[in-house]
Amino acid sequence: MQLPKRKAIFLDRDGVLNVDLGYTYKPNDLKLVDGMIDGLKSLTRGDYAFVMLTNQSGIARGMFTAAQVESFNNELLRQIQCEIPNFKFDAVMICPHHPEGLVPEFTIDCECRKPGIKLVTEAATKLNLDLGNSWIIGDKDTDIECAINAGMRGIQVTRGGKQYSQSKKAFAITPTLREAAEIILKH
Repeated sequence: MQLPKRKAIFLDRDGVLNVDLGYTYKPNDLKLVDGMIDGLKSLTRGDYAFVMLTNQSGIARGMFTAAQVESFNNELLRQIQCEIPNFKFDAVMICPHHPEGLVPEFTIDCECRKPGIKLVTEAATKLNLDLGNSWIIGDKDTDIECAINAGMRGIQVTRGGKQYSQSKKAFAITPTLREAAEIILKH
């Protein structure tokens, strides 16, 4: 008997969960985005899988290592769990690639870098996800394009540090994860 598929929230990291300072990777530079904790608390009342989905081209560019990204992600989760003790990411999906990188093994034009959907489909297979009833929350047009490419709805948040052009294809554009959660829970 096949288990029912779960709906998911795919969360971009920089600009949605933590303030995007530009290639943020040092745990000491970690600052949570205002409204993010409230948004996650609201979303945990739904029956969602949570997937962190993040492009980290700084690895390919030689600015930091995959181990440093993992350390940053662990600190991010620790800080979230200080406010939401049982919160966890069901998966953390990282694209370390960039076609203009300096580290040869990561200097490729890949299918996992958003707006590509390789990491989304891998998470969907691993976690038995229903992408048609899932969402991506991100701060860039590439996050929204990824959502559309994967058959999901995308919400763009605008107050997570750097300012990016607003997507014309977003399901909604909101200041923070708090408002994005309200929209998701209504739909």
